Amino acid sequence: MKLPVEIKVTNKRLDFKDLSRCEDFPEPVESTDSYTGYMEVTRKKVSIAYSESFDDGEREDTNVLLKDGVALISRRGAIKTNLVFEQGRTLDCICDNGYAPVSLRVNTKSMSSDIGPLGGKLKIDYTIEIMGSLAEKNSICVSVCPEGSAS
Repeated sequence: MKLPVEIKVTNKRLDFKDLSRCEDFPEPVESTDSYTGYMEVTRKKVSIAYSESFDDGEREDTNVLLKDGVALISRRGAIKTNLVFEQGRTLDCICDNGYAPVSLRVNTKSMSSDIGPLGGKLKIDYTIEIMGSLAEKNSICVSVCPEGSAS
């Protein structure tokens, strides 16, 4: 059964793609956004779905699937991504920017989740490499609680 939930997503990101010198170091950018969506919990998996709407009228759908110690975050919109996270592993993932698919290497530094029928949090610290070069260092926290119970 799908349960309506309130979702808070906090991202902290260091973007290395625009560095021109080795001594440059980017400042982290942190953002927190809130959504309403749905969560489905079974004995084997947890799935969370929500949508974002942007000022330009574009829409992006996000699905989070947790199963057997693995998290899959799929985003569908102008850019499509499928990122797979597993504690201590580096996995090849795909980002389709509308022109051509790009291969990304996602290195999961740490991951924890306590999401269950009453809500909880998924926390992931990871890096992304593009063509062997470090592109981003990210931290994401997805907090979920049944609709109407957020404080």
